[in-house]
Amino acid sequence: MCKENRKNCVWTKEEDALIQKNVLTYSTKQEAFGATAKELTGRTRGAVSLRYYSVIAKNKIDSPKKAISTKIHPVSTSVEPLRFGSKGQISFDIKSVRVVNNKVIFEF
Repeated sequence: MCKENRKNCVWTKEEDALIQKNVLTYSTKQEAFGATAKELTGRTRGAVSLRYYSVIAKNKIDSPKKAISTKIHPVSTSVEPLRFGSKGQISFDIKSVRVVNNKVIFEF
């Protein structure tokens, strides 16, 4: 029914899944939209882009959360923990930094 000209066709879950898979696979969203448009006969790059931004990204349909990598580097504790600068500024030496429940905790 809507195989060749999909201009007035309803988007399917399979098409949404393909868009999302390609967005996670390709390095840029524009590359993903172009690849998806090539795979889906009758869908243009613009239509795929509009579908992604208006429905998939907005509602986060089945989108897995991307892992956030946090690098924590150890800090030397061989210096005094508190110093006063020439203009009255206070400097702190941080012993450690950790993340607990999405909060950054500094130890001085």
